[in-house]
Amino acid sequence: MIYGIGIDLIEIDRIKSLLQRQPKLPERILSDDERIKFDGFSHEQRRAEFLAGRFACKEAFSKALGTGLGKRISFQDINCQNDEFGRPFIKFEGFKVHVSISHTENYATSQVILEKM
Repeated sequence: MIYGIGIDLIEIDRIKSLLQRQPKLPERILSDDERIKFDGFSHEQRRAEFLAGRFACKEAFSKALGTGLGKRISFQDINCQNDEFGRPFIKFEGFKVHVSISHTENYATSQVILEKM
């Protein structure tokens, strides 16, 4: 049974700008596992795309859950990884989580569907 659906869209240039002003932004948004992957990217554009994609994913997840980010769930509580085929996934107790993340030159977007188990 579908529990919730969330979607988010963010400008990659906005993330680039935030990264320049707040170098610790990845520590606020990314889990430890996600930061390892982020730190492996050397190109500024790819780092910004990855961070924007994960930001959008976590926002979409919180919308699907119906809580938003802050009081009940934080960025750090959501760990989005990739399987062996590159498909993004989130493990969250009690739910099957369907995740899609996409990028263009200017935008990153994510859609999350939560299925109650």
